[in-house]
Amino acid sequence: MTEPLERAKSLLKSTDSTIAVVSVDDVFTSHERGVKPLLHLLTEKKGFLKGASVADKVIGKAAALLMALGEIKEVHTLIISEPAIKIFEKYNIPCFYDKKVDRIINRTGDGLCPMETLCLDVDEPQEAFQKITDFIKTMKK
Repeated sequence: MTEPLERAKSLLKSTDSTIAVVSVDDVFTSHERGVKPLLHLLTEKKGFLKGASVADKVIGKAAALLMALGEIKEVHTLIISEPAIKIFEKYNIPCFYDKKVDRIINRTGDGLCPMETLCLDVDEPQEAFQKITDFIKTMKK
């Protein structure tokens, strides 16, 4: 594991964030849940994820696809789904994790995470980004 990834892991823990990103020349942390921080970085801080080291609490397939879209360098997570691992393998992104699960469960614990469900049949990052942003726009209405 590289020094930037170790730093991201340390930031994740010390700031009690949901995600910590160490980019080439800056750091980003967030307490927002789900894919919101990744969407923010992809839309508001374009290029920030490229070559970055990311530590995240939970990564499902949707988050993995967004990270691949952002061209991250490497990732560590506490919990990861099997489909997310496959995405990281497909895009040659080194992935370290503490616990692997079949799928990410929703916050109420009674089904799959909506983002995981939304991206079950998606393997292309740009397609996932479009589906996720469309879904969020629909939910806001």
